[in-house]
Amino acid sequence: MTSLSSGDCEQGERISARAWLFSGVEPIRRPYVAWGNTRILRAFGFSLIALSSIVDPAKLQAAEPRFRPALIGNGPKALVNVINTRKLVEKGQRDGLLMFKCYINRSGEVEYSFIYRETAGSKLLKQEVGYALRGCRFIPAIYNGEPTDVLFTGTVVFSVSNGKPHLRVYANQSNDDLKRGNDFIAPQVVANTVDIGRYALAAMKVRAYYQNGTVELSTTVDANGNQKDLKVILEDPPGYGLGAVLRDAYAKAKWIPGFRNGRAVECTFDYAEFLKTWAPGIYGRGSW
Repeated sequence: MTSLSSGDCEQGERISARAWLFSGVEPIRRPYVAWGNTRILRAFGFSLIALSSIVDPAKLQAAEPRFRPALIGNGPKALVNVINTRKLVEKGQRDGLLMFKCYINRSGEVEYSFIYRETAGSKLLKQEVGYALRGCRFIPAIYNGEPTDVLFTGTVVFSVSNGKPHLRVYANQSNDDLKRGNDFIAPQVVANTVDIGRYALAAMKVRAYYQNGTVELSTTVDANGNQKDLKVILEDPPGYGLGAVLRDAYAKAKWIPGFRNGRAVECTFDYAEFLKTWAPGIYGRGSW
């Protein structure tokens, strides 16, 4: 492996965005499939060679970096190994893609998760990934040299070729990077730097009117994890002020920077928040 050396990061193992393994699936249609997921699926081709390009957790921990994003890992409880691809194939799941967000605590456990933007026919895949997220373990994130809680965004791509399942799990939701299979880990927000009070206010707004809400932010984070720009690019439903409330909630957010080809980089990316009328709490354990 090559070494990681960029910005304020210490020398250590190269951080890889991809966790590839054999698996299988299909899709379900939702109102926010707005990122061209079907085109992404076509771009992959799905006649894939199963690979494993995952970092050795022991070496990463020994590096003691200033920053390290939460990583999927390759142990027996890693997400890529917990998803039961054989069962998916047996149940008839075909090609599919979905995106997810999860709260990962400093021990690498998933506190809550939310799955969205799944392609049509991916119901079985969504169920299996939901189960897997409840029981998997991530390599914890590090911020300023200390383990920390983060919000992780990822993408699961499943295909079946010649009767064999193939599974890819990416630590980003960028259309271009997914199409190309790039080694890119999207920035991860440090959970305790988000103003939860304002976040809760947005949640109360949608619950008061029995509405589910979606806000999409365009965010720029530099190679040191500093937030440089934050804009609301989507607010649904409009007229409730959800975008303004969530922009304020993230106004002072700190991030673990994005990593491209093992190096911390500045990047601009879209970041979605979903507000549910029936959600039991902002950070309650479970999955949506």
